[in-house]
Amino acid sequence: MSRTFFEKPVERKTGVNPLGLRGFDHIEFYVDSADQWRDFFVQKYGMSPRAYGDNATGLMGRRAHVVGQGRVNFVVSEPQGTGAEADFVRSHLEKHGCGVRDVAFKVKDAKLAFTEAQRRGANAVRGIFEDANIVHAAIAAYGDTIHSFVERRGRGEFMPGFINVAGGIDDREINFAMIDHVVANVERMDEWVTYYEQVFGFDLFMHFDINTGRSALMSKVVSSTDGWIKLPINEPSSANSQIQEFLDQYNGAGVQHIALLTPDITATIEEMRKMGQEFLDVPDSYYDGSFDERVGRIQEDKAALKKLKILVDRDNEDGYLLQLFTKCVFARPTLFFEVIQRRGRSIGFGEGNFRALFEAIEREQARRGTL
Repeated sequence: MSRTFFEKPVERKTGVNPLGLRGFDHIEFYVDSADQWRDFFVQKYGMSPRAYGDNATGLMGRRAHVVGQGRVNFVVSEPQGTGAEADFVRSHLEKHGCGVRDVAFKVKDAKLAFTEAQRRGANAVRGIFEDANIVHAAIAAYGDTIHSFVERRGRGEFMPGFINVAGGIDDREINFAMIDHVVANVERMDEWVTYYEQVFGFDLFMHFDINTGRSALMSKVVSSTDGWIKLPINEPSSANSQIQEFLDQYNGAGVQHIALLTPDITATIEEMRKMGQEFLDVPDSYYDGSFDERVGRIQEDKAALKKLKILVDRDNEDGYLLQLFTKCVFARPTLFFEVIQRRGRSIGFGEGNFRALFEAIEREQARRGTL
């Protein structure tokens, strides 16, 4: 397995934030059943209901729930009624199955972000909406994915057409603080790396070239210069790779996985397993042999990590990460989630675990007959 790293540039764009991004605001999924996927995230991911919208509340063409925890907000939307919006959601589901429609960013000034993004080459999808509490607009991204710019001015409703709802009491061990990164699978990686560099002012952060002997991919990570937004972008480099399977099953480019940051991965994974979430298998041999030499001294008990099948990777002397990946959550083998915890100054993505991860994914592909 080969790996290549590019250090983050320090001269060209350090401190530059042309669109005024402040982080991830929310992610919207188009799904076949809003109620079912609300319950999924509440029951298996420890999230709480935060808002609801439908045609009666002013959300045209959709019926949707907002669930979340910490700074994580997920919107699960299904088509409702008739009209252009409902028809679009239905066509999106027919083409892609359940998946991510919108990776939305929090911004200082939505009008400025929207105008500047277009000046830099982005295509508008949805024009400016403004009221006393919120301003938002959207641009096109890879495939049928979009990026909304969301400026929040007060403590009003989540979005126009939604009403806030009372959430439950968070009394379980699942604890997500924020979205760590969002990964895209595309046909032409360099095209989208250039897009994020030119439109968003992002830097090329890392570059991986991964080959397990059975399948291969290339990945480049673009990041905001403050590091709060990280977007790995993958393309297939073999016909039977997991990335190509995604592109075939999803019928185009889209979000492959979302990494959720937790301060206590052992408690989170243990509770998620109790609630029925399935994860990719990790062989016991992963924890033998060179494990201690590879990861060095860590705070966690290795026996507990082995029991829960949690992966560990040290990306520098002062930091390491712990991670585990769910199995694909939707009917099509497309989107999955990553649970991640960072220790010290960890900035990586588990590069040392890629072989174990990819071999686990290949085993799932083999079971589906696609490898």
